Amino acid sequence: MSSLQIAALHPVVCMGMEYVLAVLVTTSRDTLHPGIQMGVTEVKAMLPGVNIPASDFWIYFLAIGLGTVFHELGHAFAAAQEDVPIVSVGVYVFTIIPIAFVKLNTEQLNSLPIIKRLKIFCAVLFSIAYKTDIGVRVTDITADSPLKDARGLDRGDVITAINACNIKDSYDWSYCLHVAHDRFGICTSAEFIAQNDEIIVETVKEYGVIECCRKDDHYSFCFEYMEPKVAVDSVLPGQYSCLRPRDMVKEKLVKCTEVGGYTCPQNMHCLKPSLNNHTYFIIIEREDNNAVIFLGWPYDIYRSVFVDQYFPRLSVFSIFSPTQCEKLLKFVFLFSMGIGFINIIPCYGTDGHHIARNLIQMLARFLNKSER
Repeated sequence: MSSLQIAALHPVVCMGMEYVLAVLVTTSRDTLHPGIQMGVTEVKAMLPGVNIPASDFWIYFLAIGLGTVFHELGHAFAAAQEDVPIVSVGVYVFTIIPIAFVKLNTEQLNSLPIIKRLKIFCAVLFSIAYKTDIGVRVTDITADSPLKDARGLDRGDVITAINACNIKDSYDWSYCLHVAHDRFGICTSAEFIAQNDEIIVETVKEYGVIECCRKDDHYSFCFEYMEPKVAVDSVLPGQYSCLRPRDMVKEKLVKCTEVGGYTCPQNMHCLKPSLNNHTYFIIIEREDNNAVIFLGWPYDIYRSVFVDQYFPRLSVFSIFSPTQCEKLLKFVFLFSMGIGFINIIPCYGTDGHHIARNLIQMLARFLNKSER
């Protein structure tokens, strides 16, 4: 079916959805009054002049018209969030029913991931119940998580970035944790370094890592000065500086990387944390809260921190999240596959036992025929 045909059929489908909704509302209304219906739930269509007053026809007419307008506006807003161009919008009358429509760029719409396409098609549900594209919300943290402490993450935290990699949804969350394996430095102003540097006189090399902070200082790291040293304007006493990373990124994280030549804006220096090859420096930025500094493997975060990209607009919607539906389908598939593999084992009491017996019988008949 072509895109033009789909665009033409969409208002009809929309009208059908409104009709189904009306049936459901009628069913719910009758269910709430069992005394009137003698305890019997009745499902019926709403037909003006048949089972509802014809004098109220203009109310139904206006309600359907406004309903389709809000319905299509939901699609338009969702498409705009995903940068899908809107080709045209309008309203026309189908037989005697007013119908609104929104026509989107088909090529760009089909190029989106399936989940984002569903978000546009199901825009009314999502726009009413949930907010998206503002980060991910921490829903749970495992008991053995390295981030479960006083200076780590909490349930309800909204994570907006990891190492300056902006996060809007679950896909960004996975991607940013993947690229967190890239080493980087922090662009820090010369004034901040001069005021906060707590480097000790001697630097001690332990396990291939330079230690330039006091042993009892658990909040400061030793940073290596990555830019070419200029004796005239350098504010550092040597190649290293002892600073608190939480204070370095308090206002804004500006990264410097090897690919970019460790360059920073004017009057700023690139400082790279001195770590071994098995430890990664990860900065988790939160909304309306201080950043969380984590030293370890990105996989430990992915394994132990569970997030949701849907933010309920009302507390009643916090009971259920579309993410739970995704998990349900995933586990149904996994358990079905697992049960299938286990059940095919040729063991007594399983399907594999019957399969093996029938295969043996087939083989025996074949061998008997060949001997004759």
